[in-house]
Amino acid sequence: MKVGKFFTMLSIFVMVSAAVFADEAYDVMKKFTTLDVPDFSQATLNLEIIEKNGKVEKRTMMQYGRKVNGLKATVFDFKSPANVKDTRVLQSEKSEKDDDRWIYLPELKTSRRIPTAERSKQFVGCEFTYNDMSIRHVDDDTHEMISPNESITINGSTNGANYGSATYNCWKIKSTPKKKSEVEYSFRYSWIDKNTYLPVKMEYYDKKDPNVLLKTFIIEKIDNVKGESGKNYVLRRSCFIENHKTGRKTRVMAANEVFDKKLSAGYFTQNWLQTGKAK
Repeated sequence: MKVGKFFTMLSIFVMVSAAVFADEAYDVMKKFTTLDVPDFSQATLNLEIIEKNGKVEKRTMMQYGRKVNGLKATVFDFKSPANVKDTRVLQSEKSEKDDDRWIYLPELKTSRRIPTAERSKQFVGCEFTYNDMSIRHVDDDTHEMISPNESITINGSTNGANYGSATYNCWKIKSTPKKKSEVEYSFRYSWIDKNTYLPVKMEYYDKKDPNVLLKTFIIEKIDNVKGESGKNYVLRRSCFIENHKTGRKTRVMAANEVFDKKLSAGYFTQNWLQTGKAK
């Protein structure tokens, strides 16, 4: 009888512990997905698309962002090279429905909405997808705490970069999409830095075979940047992603960032997509 009680109490303890870890995982991911961002932001983004054979294609685009009532809108305006120049993308968060994403293709001289089914595709030919270029809502996934205290070292001096190495104390969390048709992977692991709440590393596993690592994402460098308001923000200075199936890699580096300087609402409109001009 005593043994039976012991196992009953042990079972209760395990269930309670699992619930606590699930709550903690959710809370950590919610913190990450709701990190404070400037009301207005702009930056130059330099992309390096690295082919399996080592060939590198460089692209440059401008990014503009604003936050209104807690909802974020972001636009991307490609400046070079010529084959993508004037391609523009608009992403707008919605509170009670799917986010809006639109793309303008200059060769067609028209803009079109990017449907949910296409958001797992490459973002203008790089290894980041349209989903990668925004942050998923915390309730889009279920979250499981794999390790509440894990140390990880990120080497930011590989594949042509020279950012050195940094070690982070992290939560390791497994996130499984509730609607798998919307993403290109079965689940992902995130190593969330306890200091910044940024995912310094993420691993995505294949949708057809969850034992196969599909992509690895790392933040190569994190900076603290002061906005024009005097407020401090955490900036992902350089991010790198590798597709283990294709061997292709992409790096995105931020430069010339300006935070808290008001932008015209015209940037975040269909007219801007078509013309590149904000009234």
